[in-house]
Amino acid sequence: MAFSRDTAFNLLRRTHEQNRLAHAYLISGPPGSGKQRLAAELASLVNGTASSDVFSARARDIFVAQPESKSRRIVIEQIRDLEHALQMRASNGRRKVAIVSDADRLQPQAANAFLKTLEEPPKDSLLLLLSALPEALPETILSRCIAIPLAPEGHPKNKAEEKKLVKLLQQTVCEQSWSIQYAYRLAQEFQRLLRAVREQIKSETDQALKQEETRYSPGGLMCFDRATASSVAICQMQERKPANSQADSRLPKFCGASNASKNCAII
Repeated sequence: MAFSRDTAFNLLRRTHEQNRLAHAYLISGPPGSGKQRLAAELASLVNGTASSDVFSARARDIFVAQPESKSRRIVIEQIRDLEHALQMRASNGRRKVAIVSDADRLQPQAANAFLKTLEEPPKDSLLLLLSALPEALPETILSRCIAIPLAPEGHPKNKAEEKKLVKLLQQTVCEQSWSIQYAYRLAQEFQRLLRAVREQIKSETDQALKQEETRYSPGGLMCFDRATASSVAICQMQERKPANSQADSRLPKFCGASNASKNCAII
């Protein structure tokens, strides 16, 4: 069941007031569901930093890891920096908060390193993972976080399937006499509803996956322009010609003299 951002925050706020917050939460949902905003509000609640400053340099005792490398992955060095920061003592009794945005972009080594933090969280720390594709995360990480699935903001609250389910439950309550035939028909109705919901979830997941693939795809093999192609051709000619060749000396050199094949400029 997906929550609205407001509903999720109210539940978390009450949990915090009862001193029952878990050490790790996985906030998931499609783009536009308010994952970052909910994380900022929760971090503000436990840390005291204004929610508008949580993802800025002004935040204190709040540490954020997000894809920054050329491969758009979260690398192990970022997780090690995060872990080191969490080991430091928080100032003025603040609770330390670690936020991993786009957690599904964790490199395998980074995911394994972060798993150790999930298993042995530092004192007075809160770990928040944000992801539009939680199914891409390792099961070992999923099992150590409490999931908070969010629905898109502005998403209609009463879907057709939900209305049918409510109607079916109402009919069940009003039924005076139960029989095997009625129970069988009821089971069939529930199965139909579950199939419809499962197909809808699969469709939404496939669509989100395609969006992520488009977002992070390097665009396939990049086409060379004419100048680049000429440069590569010149490099190849230099490799084939003798070093003392007069023709070779007239060619502009795009490769290192020691190892031409490795130092050719490829864009």
